[in-house]
Amino acid sequence: MLSQRIALLSTDLYVGDLSTSEAMQDAVTQIERAQDILTGKGDPAGSQLSAAEHELYFVGSNPIDTEVRSFLEDTRRFIGATNMNAGNEAYRALQHHARDLLLPALDRAATLFAEQADVRTEQARKAQLLVLVAFFIALALEAVLIFRPMITKIRRYNAHLYEMATRDPLTGLANQRHFDEYANREFRLARRTAKPLSMAVCDIDNFEQINDTHGRAVGDAVLRRFGELAARILRDTDIISRVGGEEFALALPVMNLHGAMIIAEKLRRGMAENKSDNLPPFTISVGVAVSEHGDKKMEDLLQRADSALQMAKSEGRNRISCLNRPLREQQQDNGAVSQNTDTATS
Repeated sequence: MLSQRIALLSTDLYVGDLSTSEAMQDAVTQIERAQDILTGKGDPAGSQLSAAEHELYFVGSNPIDTEVRSFLEDTRRFIGATNMNAGNEAYRALQHHARDLLLPALDRAATLFAEQADVRTEQARKAQLLVLVAFFIALALEAVLIFRPMITKIRRYNAHLYEMATRDPLTGLANQRHFDEYANREFRLARRTAKPLSMAVCDIDNFEQINDTHGRAVGDAVLRRFGELAARILRDTDIISRVGGEEFALALPVMNLHGAMIIAEKLRRGMAENKSDNLPPFTISVGVAVSEHGDKKMEDLLQRADSALQMAKSEGRNRISCLNRPLREQQQDNGAVSQNTDTATS
């Protein structure tokens, strides 16, 4: 306790150790500051005392606050004594205050604080018990009434996250990442089972002109319309993805070239015959390719489909083209020479 430290330091100063004067002054300042904070001096609302503690500090014949501040005055008087008589008198008063008045008062305060702390601890324990009981009741109610709907919401949220991660936000079709995962899986399956896998790449003809003439909002509506019409035509096992601004890729598992050309024609005709009061007419060009024995990876097949698309666009758009593998690859695989392109247009 600082008051006892002051009493000990005062003895050192009394016998001539002047170096203790500054330490005593620091202790006085600390006690005074702590007392002001505790009692809320200058701001009664900031007092940290309970009603019983406030009475002990300020009410009665020997309130603690009065004793503390009187002790501090005695200390200052002792530190500032200018002659021996004044110093002797101040020293005796300081020691009397520290031993006979302040220490018993602070003991009473410590006892009261301990009692108050015990009361608060018991109140906190009861409050904690009530919270625990309430928690278990809430947990039981949640298990009965909330748990199942919560699981449903979590599943819906996870489904929403999955949609965000795998879908193009504008058209609702698969995004390129999801398409690549699906197409690669189907390509590996086609190689193992020796069944065909067809790919098609579509491009909306003159899309930039649509944007320039009608605005981007109309262009976005055209893209959405394409996605809606394509989703109606394709099988559940097929996947279509928006892989560029106005470019789309399709993977058609277990479908040969003839079947892929039929699907491509349905897409081309569906777009060309689309009637909408809110949209300008638009057409598509399609490039088609089917897996071959020499394909090493899915990108080989997709590249042939893209090359066929470029051919369809160069031949006038609104048509379908298909393209076999380049001649050099067939030579490497079979050691034979054959015609390297085979095109069909509509």
